[in-house]
Amino acid sequence: MSDQSIVNRGKNKDNFSFGIILIVLGGFFLFDRLDMIDARDYFKYWPGLIALSGVICVIRAKSIAGVLDGFMQIGIAAWLYAVTQHLYGLTFSNSWPLFVIAVGLNMVIKHFTDKPQA
Repeated sequence: MSDQSIVNRGKNKDNFSFGIILIVLGGFFLFDRLDMIDARDYFKYWPGLIALSGVICVIRAKSIAGVLDGFMQIGIAAWLYAVTQHLYGLTFSNSWPLFVIAVGLNMVIKHFTDKPQA
C-alpha cells in the first residue's frame, strides 16, 4: 500500500465525519427556518456535534490511536457541555487544566500503544 493511498484514506475519513456533521447542522437550521423547531432551545447541545464526530472516529478507527482520538473528541464534547451548562460548578476558567491533562494523557497513551511496524 502506497503512502499516497494512506493519506487519501485519512482524508476520506475526515471528509465523511465532516459531511455527517454538516448534514446534521444543515438539517437543524432548516427545521429552524421552517418553524418546526426553535434553534435557541437546542443550541445548548452544540457539543453533541463534536461527540458525534468522536463516535464516528471510534467506529471507523483502524488503530488504537484512532480510537483514542475518537474518545478524546467525546471527552472534549462532554467537558464543553459541562462548562457551558455550569454542571458540577465547572467553568472554562476553573476547569481548563482538566483539558490540558486530558490532551497530555492522550498523547502519552498513543505513544505507548502505536509502535511503528518494522
